[in-house]
Amino acid sequence: MMSARASRLASSTTGRGHHASAQDRRATTPCRFFQTGSCTKGEACPYSHSLLNRSVVASQEDEPKRDDFTRTIDGAFVQFEAGARVSKIRLPSDFSAVRISGLPLNTSEKSVRDMFAERGLHVSVDDVHMLQMEGSCGASVRSDDVLFSKKTCAIIQPGFTWEGARIYATPIAAPMPSGHNARRVDCKKVHISWHKAVRNVWMNFASGEVAQRVSDLFSKGAYRILNQKVTAGAATEARPAFQSWSPSKNRESWTVMLTEVPATAERSDIMDAITQEKNRPRYIEVGLPTYSADAGQATTIIRSLLTNVGPLEYFEVMLETNARRVKATARFLDEEDARRAVEQLDKKELPFHPKARLTVQMVYSAKFKTGTNIYDAVCPKILPQQKIWKNQNITFRAYNSTDPLRRFRLLKIEGESANDVVVAKADLESILAGVVAKENGITLWDSSLKANGKLYQAIKKLEKECSVVILRDKLKSELRLFGAQDCCEVAQLRLAELIRVESLSTSTRAIELDPHKFFWACHGGFRKIATRLGPEKASFDIISTPKKIVISGPLEDYDVALAIIEGREQVAEPVELLEPGEAAQECSVCWTEADTPIKTACGHVYCLECFERSCIVGDVTTAAFAVLCHGNKGNCRSVIGVEDLQEHLSSAVLEDVLERSFSSHIKRNPNEFRHCPTPDCGYIYRVTSDSRIQNCPNCLRPTCSACHEPHVGMSCAEHHYLMSEGYQEFRKLKEDLGIKDCPMCKTPMEKISGCNHMTCAVCNCHICWVCLKTFPSSDQVYDHMAELHGGLYDVAEVPM
Repeated sequence: MMSARASRLASSTTGRGHHASAQDRRATTPCRFFQTGSCTKGEACPYSHSLLNRSVVASQEDEPKRDDFTRTIDGAFVQFEAGARVSKIRLPSDFSAVRISGLPLNTSEKSVRDMFAERGLHVSVDDVHMLQMEGSCGASVRSDDVLFSKKTCAIIQPGFTWEGARIYATPIAAPMPSGHNARRVDCKKVHISWHKAVRNVWMNFASGEVAQRVSDLFSKGAYRILNQKVTAGAATEARPAFQSWSPSKNRESWTVMLTEVPATAERSDIMDAITQEKNRPRYIEVGLPTYSADAGQATTIIRSLLTNVGPLEYFEVMLETNARRVKATARFLDEEDARRAVEQLDKKELPFHPKARLTVQMVYSAKFKTGTNIYDAVCPKILPQQKIWKNQNITFRAYNSTDPLRRFRLLKIEGESANDVVVAKADLESILAGVVAKENGITLWDSSLKANGKLYQAIKKLEKECSVVILRDKLKSELRLFGAQDCCEVAQLRLAELIRVESLSTSTRAIELDPHKFFWACHGGFRKIATRLGPEKASFDIISTPKKIVISGPLEDYDVALAIIEGREQVAEPVELLEPGEAAQECSVCWTEADTPIKTACGHVYCLECFERSCIVGDVTTAAFAVLCHGNKGNCRSVIGVEDLQEHLSSAVLEDVLERSFSSHIKRNPNEFRHCPTPDCGYIYRVTSDSRIQNCPNCLRPTCSACHEPHVGMSCAEHHYLMSEGYQEFRKLKEDLGIKDCPMCKTPMEKISGCNHMTCAVCNCHICWVCLKTFPSSDQVYDHMAELHGGLYDVAEVPM
């Protein structure tokens, strides 16, 4: 008779055709709960988690995030809207937060929001972050109402009950908004790892030779348990391990002990690992796991340790089933929470396994969005750098383009050393910036490159011949080369020769257009010039102020264009089936065939370069910086949506646009925000009507938010009194020199000649020089001067 234990063992070895092993069972169907993050059993789940590796289930950190257009600029949290306009500016001092504890289990962000709304406190669901606590829930709630924490604590006092639970509110430091991290080093993420539960296994063999052979196969990794390599000890001779067997049938006994065996492994899994029948053991004894918490429970405990430090944006466990440690990634909302988590939790004993330690490491990363053509060109320079980064444990990833035309690639560098990541970021930025084409230290440029003429077409041909990318920057009047070092050197020599030859035969001249001539140009005039001279010699610049027609060619072509504009030369009306800017591939800015065409949501086509330039320049005729469409002869003026900005601009250009918009907003609103007076500090502070001394969080300089002076320990009046003598002398000197301060931003101005209408070069407000009254437009200034001051000029300056 075979014992019950032996019977169970036999069924696991001889019944393989009838009973699926644990490994076979896992390979049947993926667990849908695991895919959604709601499975609590982890790898102990009887469905296939091992099938869901990182190549199948996208990691949250690797998925390109939609830009929320929030930036941290000059110490402020800035929210942008359509047209890259500033919609909201918040400072760290504007926020307050509370932590709510004792909430009922399964409380959601929405129910917490509703609880606050019922009591007259309004918060967004996005500002509620749930915390996992033992036997209950908690929440971190943030608001940009600076009195929010005081109001909350006044309502939720000790003994306050909600949904049958007694809850408590505690003021905490407000976690800052999680802005986009393009071109900046982000350090809100941490890597976490801990030992998986393992167990020891003893295998009994009748032959020492077989036992040693099996030990060697496990040690080499030829035999794996649940696809994981384990540690095998040497075969040792031992007394029979299983007393239920007759000693006469077990005259010789050899044992091999396996360690680091996954805790989820069963006897059948060990048998499945030994693929050859002749190597199978007679008996298997499975030890207890190192800890009893299953994978799901352990993950929940680790996550709760992190959320007790601060709210998380996400928490993700890596699906590496053959590793000996569980690896996870978490991203905090606040950088300080990430640092605190490393300080408090790294090397901490695991709650479910006191003999093991938790590892928590800070992760530093930077992302870039660059043109696909540029990335392909500079790959030869990135590859050797990538080897250096790998030796420094810095990872580099280039994600596939997500836009249909595959114009851009998202790049990311990441590592656990802040200094190494900063250096790697600078190296990658330098590569992606390309090199400015020069000859003998002088930048190579020709004025004809302002248009898409013969020289520009020759350069595009040169690109293909030299296997480089050449970008034209009209704003800076320079050419940038991207490619392998030797290819760029050859291209630079040939560029110099092309420009040298071109400069001898042609030049570019701009014809500025007043409103009347601009109207004429939009309604057929420019077409007449392009038809007469050739489309490669004439281009339309409707971004600049004033508008221009650019002529690339000899002086004779310029004279012909002037004659047509002034009516001295008649040209037949061109045949035009489509309106300018409406042709399928005609740029709305330069009115020539679009080079690398893109189309905006309002349906107008641009050269990619013209679109970038129009975004950077923005619209200066409105009260605030805005990116508007120039289609339909400049009459479209639709606000360019954030989707178009995100889709068509590289990260470098997009950040420039947003920073220009922010800078313009601060200059135009000096009564709301000012820059710190410390040179090169750059941080801003909020202007107040009452005197408040505040220390700059960057340079710590004290400044009064009302009068903008550092008068610590005294009122504004006292400070002005002490400064009055010197101030009066300085004011008298400015009066003698005819210098006045802008009423809005206090910038000194001097009037040399002309009428009494002044425009501040800093904040762009319109000023009457006589009485210093300000107006939103120039027309109102002229009406004011004519009505109150009798004209536009001083009496002594009236032109004869």
